[in-house]
Amino acid sequence: MKMTGHRQVGRTVLWTLLACGLLAMPAAGQAGAEIPLGTAMPMADASLARAQGGQATLSSLAGQQGTAVIFWSNQCPWVERAEGRMMDLAETYSGQGISFVLINSNDAEAYPQESAAESASRMDAGGYPSDVAYISDPTSQVARAFGAERTPHVYLFDANGVLAYVGTIDDSPGDPANVQEQYLRSALEAVAGGSNVAVPQTKAFGCTIKFNG
Repeated sequence: MKMTGHRQVGRTVLWTLLACGLLAMPAAGQAGAEIPLGTAMPMADASLARAQGGQATLSSLAGQQGTAVIFWSNQCPWVERAEGRMMDLAETYSGQGISFVLINSNDAEAYPQESAAESASRMDAGGYPSDVAYISDPTSQVARAFGAERTPHVYLFDANGVLAYVGTIDDSPGDPANVQEQYLRSALEAVAGGSNVAVPQTKAFGCTIKFNG
């Protein structure tokens, strides 16, 4: 059957979006649903490899007042734009009992720049604060457990290990000069003070995680 002009153009646009990664289709390798607010930290006691060397669990890295788990990447341009803001927040709130844990869940075999060695190099080159942990998750099991899909994708847990905020760092991923709403900073302030987060959920924005499998 011959395709009409409109249908042919529509199909061309669809495949162009798919090829550019601007339109996602569900696949077995993608994450499940994002864990809901009030959920306990997934995989808290699983032994995970640190980019800096050695093993750690998320529970062992948890802060007294809370824990910011941020899914991260070594080659995502949106992570590069967020890097300075993340380090600033870590330097400000680590002294208030909040720990920061970055997790790289990209398939390091398919994307060598996402390997633990490259993560360690990025930490050194970027001058990451020494108390920021960078975890390698090459099988993507942690991202799947959290329902994470993007880098950066933020999950902030309170002192009881319960999810208090999830989503993006702020409302201007591309340009820190245009930030109007500092969602993560406000959430960190609330969690550090033991109060409720005013805006507990936003939409994560960034590169898609390159799942293993």
